[in-house]
Amino acid sequence: MAFDLPFRWNEPGTWPWIVYVWLALALAGWIKPLWRFLQQQRTQRWPTTHGRIEEVRIIPKKQFLAWPGFPPSEYAAELAYSYAPVGETFSGCWKQEFGSEAEAREFVRDLQGRSVVVSYDLDKPSSSTLLKSAIAELLEGRPPAPAADGVLSRGTEIPSWIKPLLWPFVLLSAIGLSLSLWVHFGAVAGRKVAPEPYFWMLHVGIFVVWFPTVLVANRRVGNARRKDYWDAVFKGSPIWFKYVVYAFLAYAFLNFLIFLPQAPGKKDYPGDGTPVVVWRGFSGHWMVFYAAALAILYSAARTPSESRIEPPPPPPPLMRS
Repeated sequence: MAFDLPFRWNEPGTWPWIVYVWLALALAGWIKPLWRFLQQQRTQRWPTTHGRIEEVRIIPKKQFLAWPGFPPSEYAAELAYSYAPVGETFSGCWKQEFGSEAEAREFVRDLQGRSVVVSYDLDKPSSSTLLKSAIAELLEGRPPAPAADGVLSRGTEIPSWIKPLLWPFVLLSAIGLSLSLWVHFGAVAGRKVAPEPYFWMLHVGIFVVWFPTVLVANRRVGNARRKDYWDAVFKGSPIWFKYVVYAFLAYAFLNFLIFLPQAPGKKDYPGDGTPVVVWRGFSGHWMVFYAAALAILYSAARTPSESRIEPPPPPPPLMRS
């Protein structure tokens, strides 16, 4: 069975604009992080003064597609503060996004009325911000959250009885990654090393291992922020796991850009099935999914479950004399 591509990407004048669109989207994703980085570098040099947290607020973020009955998936915690660097009182607002309302409420817990270090612009004192170091000092100065019912909640741990069930999927992910690498290196060399059924077997295998991978990842991440997603997914595993997945992802993106201008149309398919160039193009994506599934499932299966903290036993009753 030949794989039918809907377009002829190798027609003259077709593929360059697609590459430009991909590059533009990739660059657009870096604009906001780059702007934040430049702003942080500039505010690092600002002088500081003492301020006070006047009010804390939790605001649900507006969603592009909101469905009735579904709560917002993201919240923003705002810290409204005041400071008086030159005798005149100014106010400012610092905001941080969270993945749930519970996480946002935990962040603002016991912060109202506390002192905080404020960084301000010497040329324009009304412009100010709170640095990460100031937020960290603010959070460290408050008492720990009380445990509910005497038991410390562990919402992001994988239950012990599930972990043995993950090992078959770990094995399937390792086999899928090995076959994908074998097929890809053969295709790069210009040879089709696997029989035609392997093309669809590797496609279907992604769904087999990816469904438990998504469930495990969502369980381990819990309410972590987006920037902490991979740290939560790979918690307890070697740090190079994450960078291996990043490397496969970057290579797959580059491989796809190379594949686009060479992808054949339906009429260009030989009689022996899927062309070698199509094996090379899709095997790059297979490697990403199988590598991510292997890393995530292996990390979850080998990390020991954290023990629950039970409440202390009640004191013995007083003996009457």
